[in-house]
Amino acid sequence: MEADAKEPTGVTRGQNAVQVIPQDWSAAERVLATLVDRIDPARAETQLLIVTADAEHAAAAAHAVVSAVGDRGITVLAATASPRAARLLRVAPAHVVTGAPAELVALLQGSALKPEAVRSVVFAWLDPILETPDAAPLENLLGELPKDGARVVLASELTPAYEALIERYARRARRDVEAPSAEGTAPLSAEYVATSPSSRGNTLRRLLDSMDIPRFALYARSHSARSEGMAIARSLGYAADAVRFAAAGEPASNDPLVLLELPTSREETRAVVGTGSRKLYALVQPSQLASLRSLLGGGSVTPVALIEAAERARGKDAALRASLRDVLTSGDVRREVLALEPLLAEFDGIEIAAAALRMLEQQRPSRPTVSAAQAGPMQKLFLNLGEKDGIRAQEIITAITTEAGIPGSQVGRVEVRDTHAIVEVAAPVAELVVGKITGAVVRGRKVQARLDQPKEDRPPRSGPPRSGPPRGGADRPARSFDRGDRPTRPPRSFDKGDRPARPFDKGDRPARPGAPRSGPPRGGSDRPTRPFNRDAGPPRKFDGGNARPTRPRPPRDDA
Repeated sequence: MEADAKEPTGVTRGQNAVQVIPQDWSAAERVLATLVDRIDPARAETQLLIVTADAEHAAAAAHAVVSAVGDRGITVLAATASPRAARLLRVAPAHVVTGAPAELVALLQGSALKPEAVRSVVFAWLDPILETPDAAPLENLLGELPKDGARVVLASELTPAYEALIERYARRARRDVEAPSAEGTAPLSAEYVATSPSSRGNTLRRLLDSMDIPRFALYARSHSARSEGMAIARSLGYAADAVRFAAAGEPASNDPLVLLELPTSREETRAVVGTGSRKLYALVQPSQLASLRSLLGGGSVTPVALIEAAERARGKDAALRASLRDVLTSGDVRREVLALEPLLAEFDGIEIAAAALRMLEQQRPSRPTVSAAQAGPMQKLFLNLGEKDGIRAQEIITAITTEAGIPGSQVGRVEVRDTHAIVEVAAPVAELVVGKITGAVVRGRKVQARLDQPKEDRPPRSGPPRSGPPRGGADRPARSFDRGDRPTRPPRSFDKGDRPARPFDKGDRPARPGAPRSGPPRGGSDRPTRPFNRDAGPPRKFDGGNARPTRPRPPRDDA
């Protein structure tokens, strides 16, 4: 049956598979070519989904798929930002979509990505994907994808923890794992320079300047890497016969070999290196160091120092190197390696390490004496985040140091109240912190910050002056709520009791329509008269009859 037919790349139709290859898209070119061949361009729907660790890996995966597609009518979309990707997918669904789990889940929840037509899912690579701290997006993504689609897992190494997760995400996957080296095969050794794909040509130039080798061979699979390497060699003055490209099965040579890209297996590595004792240099990404050690069969891997200082301090530096050596050999620093990898496009690896060491030495003396670091003037800031938002003081400090780029020693006391927070920062950077932190999102809420001023330092309120007597002053007696000897007022009662009715003589006034009023009449003929004007004349009597007095009017001048 077609579903059971094995394909040349080791990926079978309708079956889960695991490929152990270096974290390099040129190494995964054959896997991508097989999966792209299964796509039907006539069907306008997403058929291949590539899950990556972050946006940068998603962009690299999309670039590799575009190279594999060629001139075929297959569309590719890198979901580096879910709003842009959602808009494009609603206009025209892409055949191939690459992205991190969080971005893909957002597309699924917004109904921009339809999972029903997905035939294959690629996890590239499993190592950095599982290094992300939040695994919830990956769980949600796998719950939405169809169960019958093929799942291909790319990993640079297999550990017991990875094996358990592979069995969970890609059950009963066939593993394409290289067998251990035969006994008696000597391991290879290499020196490496950490770099990134975008700065590979510049790193090659610095390596050739530092090593000063007259002849060498280059190894690269992709056409772009070959062209870039040859262009660098010619620009440095190497003759055409001094630089060549190495290939598997070529005659043995002792010329140094520079690996611009890593081979895909140990057999290919040994076939390219040959049996002779030749110097081996590798230009690798930090995430590829584990793959390089595996390809060499357990040989030594040492870095090349491209920048040499004229003088190196001894003594305490030896102890420092010993501490770093212990961390590198016994600790797991893969997360830190991935975090620093983007800087390799601008700086050398040893320069980045030197900068990190300087930051560490600057922070060490300030940590035990926090009060000494905060001896300068401090300025209070008002933030619209409080306990009702679930915010903590440490999260506020992290947001300020990250957004404003200031050390933690310039942040003082943090008071988290019910609806807001008061933060002390160094006065010289207060305006900077307000400008940088305002608009940032913390705990899903946009931050608003301003300088917090005491009441006595606030400017007077603008507007017209208040009319009337002043509210307070030295001569104004203090208001007291103590009644002293004042007798208490008896409580009011709404019970009329024996209160006599008020007489009211209606006279000839017609009765009010409606039901008759119960109870004694309110008025009568015995009701006393009420004066209308106490100061002008005798009181006027109003009995409700026709004898209504009239007010005198002034004479009108007809002329």
